[in-house]
Amino acid sequence: MYNRNSRFLFALFCIVLLCSSAQATDLQITVRDSLDNSTLPHATVFVNGGNYAKTNTNGQVFLSHSGVNDQNIQVSLSGYEDWQQAVAKNTTTLLVNLTRKTLVLKVNLYDSDTLGPVSGALVNITAENVTQGKQTDASGSASFAVVANNLYSVNIEATNYQPRSALVDIAAENKEVQYWLLSGNRFSVMVKDKKTKLPVTDAEVRIDSTLAGKTDARGVLIVPLTRGKVHLFEIQKPGYQTTSESRTITDAEAIYSAEISKAAIGAFIYVFDEKKIPLKGADIYFNGTLTGTTNEYGRSNFPSLVSGSYLVDVRKAGYVPVSRTIVVSNVPEDYSFDLPFESAALSVFVQDRDQKIIPNVLITINGQDVGATDDRGQMVTKVKFNTPLNITAAKDGYASLSAQREVIQGNATASVNLTLEKNLDWGLITMIGAGAIIVIILFGAMRMLGGRKHRHILRRDEI
Repeated sequence: MYNRNSRFLFALFCIVLLCSSAQATDLQITVRDSLDNSTLPHATVFVNGGNYAKTNTNGQVFLSHSGVNDQNIQVSLSGYEDWQQAVAKNTTTLLVNLTRKTLVLKVNLYDSDTLGPVSGALVNITAENVTQGKQTDASGSASFAVVANNLYSVNIEATNYQPRSALVDIAAENKEVQYWLLSGNRFSVMVKDKKTKLPVTDAEVRIDSTLAGKTDARGVLIVPLTRGKVHLFEIQKPGYQTTSESRTITDAEAIYSAEISKAAIGAFIYVFDEKKIPLKGADIYFNGTLTGTTNEYGRSNFPSLVSGSYLVDVRKAGYVPVSRTIVVSNVPEDYSFDLPFESAALSVFVQDRDQKIIPNVLITINGQDVGATDDRGQMVTKVKFNTPLNITAAKDGYASLSAQREVIQGNATASVNLTLEKNLDWGLITMIGAGAIIVIILFGAMRMLGGRKHRHILRRDEI
């Protein structure tokens, strides 16, 4: 009986021990790069088909499980081939080596001047002591099989072009890169304005008496040029002085910089009044600076002007100033300015013969109504200098009166006095005349009647 109980207790103890040991299984998973053995953080670990965790900064994940069954482990990371394996239930450490994906690196080469593809160029790529070399095809392209997450050195050589090197970082996807190749004989001519230091566009560049082209918006012309010999550079542009220089271009030089000065073109300024009469003594200002004065013909010459835009102001006392922008280019030209007369204040006073002021008199100047006199018999208006004025005053009951005046320059104000005559009252005159006629008629009639009565009495006396 005792032996039987002892065996039962021992079996029960073994079962308990076995169960407790199965529950205590921990699995440490470490993920590494198969190429350089570096640990890989952020790799996703799947356990039995489910997303379990991501590796930490040390490339590790810790998995606790019952230890009863084997574990199906899968590891995935961008740029790497997926890894999957059934891990024995009693395994406590697992090392996962991920293999980088094979990708495609495509290199495209173009001529920096013509923008056309460069074929036949040798392209070498190097990484981890492995070098691949290919020549570009007719489209200027060469493709290479590369591994993801790797850094490649690219070296390019092509006949008649300068060598080119670059670094390409391959991530998790195929990559395509483009490079410009500079011609081995490539040379740049840069032209600037000597005064402003700004680029000069469309300047003609001749090298050894042959037109090489014109400068672009940057003031640059790129040309093929043989180095190690003397070349004659000649630069021309309308409005500029032609420059030329001979110099030897060495292998160490890439740019020839030239500064050109604007050539004197000149311009003539003519000034007239509004009657087209030349004005002497008018002051000419260029960009705010007094530069000249017109002569007796109303002309002023500015021979030193170079090409460009200028703000011209023309001023003379007694005239309204005029300003506008002129553009000087290529050849001297004439520029005319017409100055209107300035205005003066003209006062018109109106009174009658007895020197009494007359208000509300309509004033007309050169056929245009300009106003009426006020309670003081005065009207003030603006008139132009040196202009004949026909001034007319009119009011009912008065005879209209006209006067001719001209306000001469130098008189800021001027005045004119007009005396109006009252009109005859033809109605009253007519009535008086009619009354006088009636009186005369009545007087005549009375005399006639009186004469007849006197003769009748005489006849009676005679009887």
